[in-house]
Amino acid sequence: MEFQFLNNGLKAAVPDGFHVMDAAELAKFNIYKEFPDWSISDPERHIIISVSWRKSGLGALMLNSKDVAKKMETALQKPMAAFGYKLQGFESKNVGGTAAEGFRYTYTAQNINMIGESYSVKKGKTFYYIHCYYRAELETESIRVLQVMAESCEWV
Repeated sequence: MEFQFLNNGLKAAVPDGFHVMDAAELAKFNIYKEFPDWSISDPERHIIISVSWRKSGLGALMLNSKDVAKKMETALQKPMAAFGYKLQGFESKNVGGTAAEGFRYTYTAQNINMIGESYSVKKGKTFYYIHCYYRAELETESIRVLQVMAESCEWV
């Protein structure tokens, strides 16, 4: 497993079979018209993981990861409605020993049933946004890969 440093704060695990996505690859999957700060893909297992980070402003300092996850879910509903977006529920996940708050959802892309997971982690004054996408038919294997990756990450 390879590691990459993101924002001088997260040592992200890159499992075997993944590669860092370039702008052309990202443009195919982009519904927000902006790119994440970092994305990796495993085309064989049909998994994409993206991470973005933003330093929070004064007002956002009062928010926690759970608040941000709820805001992310609300913001995702409208652009994903055309893909049959359905919220599955909110949950917590361990990312490098820190609780990440987020939610799971289903959608359909190019007639393929997909699952998405989106999480928020607050570290100091910075929020990290982690998004994972995988095929529903490969859910069990994908969840194992994502769990190993999340637990292998380190906050520095």
